[in-house]
Amino acid sequence: MEEDWAAVAAVVGERMVALGLNQQELIRRSQLSKGTIREIQYNLGDRKRSPLTLEALSTALELHPQHLVSVLEHRSPPQPGEPAAKSADDVPGYLELIVHLLREISGKIDVIDVRTERLDRIENNVQLIVDQFHRLTEKAPGEDSATG
Repeated sequence: MEEDWAAVAAVVGERMVALGLNQQELIRRSQLSKGTIREIQYNLGDRKRSPLTLEALSTALELHPQHLVSVLEHRSPPQPGEPAAKSADDVPGYLELIVHLLREISGKIDVIDVRTERLDRIENNVQLIVDQFHRLTEKAPGEDSATG
């Protein structure tokens, strides 16, 4: 799949505006050259950039270190603090991400279990009310609706 440098440039521009950063401040934060920042920011040139360059820029923009690499590769960017694989060959990174996702899933299952228990209690209460209503509205034997 083709790399999406235009999307990277868009994210850089949006984050600079959101954080109120000018190019000089981004250069200071990322410790990248003005030329490198300019090329990425304005999507100039077809140079191959190191993932470390994009990590430095992501961090300077207060994003997850793998954010811009993910955008470049058409992947959903990780959230800050979330583990992420650095490349397709990063097995430890993928394992860390899998463990993180499993913990999230486990937490969601716990929430579902609690809600299921609450729904079961509500269902039981509703059934008790319905049973009581039926008992109250049943006619007693020998009772006639046309008494008089």
